[in-house]
Amino acid sequence: MKIKRLLAVFNFALLLCLSQSIFAETTVTTTGVAELKALLVHISSLQGNFQQVIKSEAGRQLQSCTGKMWLKKPGQFRWEILGNEPRLIVADGKKVWDYDKDLEQVTIQKLNKAQTAAPIFFLTGDVNSLDADFKIKKLPLVDGHCLKNSESCFELHPKNSEGSFQWIKIGFKAKTLNEMELLDQLGQVSVFSFKQVQLNANIPDSQFHFMPSKGVDVLTND
Repeated sequence: MKIKRLLAVFNFALLLCLSQSIFAETTVTTTGVAELKALLVHISSLQGNFQQVIKSEAGRQLQSCTGKMWLKKPGQFRWEILGNEPRLIVADGKKVWDYDKDLEQVTIQKLNKAQTAAPIFFLTGDVNSLDADFKIKKLPLVDGHCLKNSESCFELHPKNSEGSFQWIKIGFKAKTLNEMELLDQLGQVSVFSFKQVQLNANIPDSQFHFMPSKGVDVLTND
């Protein structure tokens, strides 16, 4: 049985996986916002591998998967899910292509403001608009780390309550994206672990375009 795929990260209801974490409440401070912006402002592109795990609200693992990702400012994104249920999600800053390889079907949708405010896109957008879209706080360290194994962690709550997630937590290690957690509106938690992350590599724009091959059904969702 297929479960929702990673476009829950956007605003579409497509995928993901994770485990619940509990942190002490801290006050939203301009310091946390400034620190997060400082970590993101120098990133022009990012690529690497990921592992995802989805867990139910009760903590039962529902699915895990691995894949590759490419991000590039402004608003470009490529997420490739490998394994038994391969899927490819590509955004060029204006459109999003969601390609289901098993179904040989691609859905094309315009990229709107609600989607660009979603968690994955803050990595490729204007960092100065972060606090306009999210309430941000820095998470405390416990035994020298935060989340599972990071050095600096932040929790973001979308100011738009109509989004597909309730909060997102992001962790950095050596100033590089290390892990991310997301709680969706169904109570499922998705955990992302990032490996072999490269910052500011030269990624061609062609990586963020999708041309369906012959025989693929094309659906347009405006």
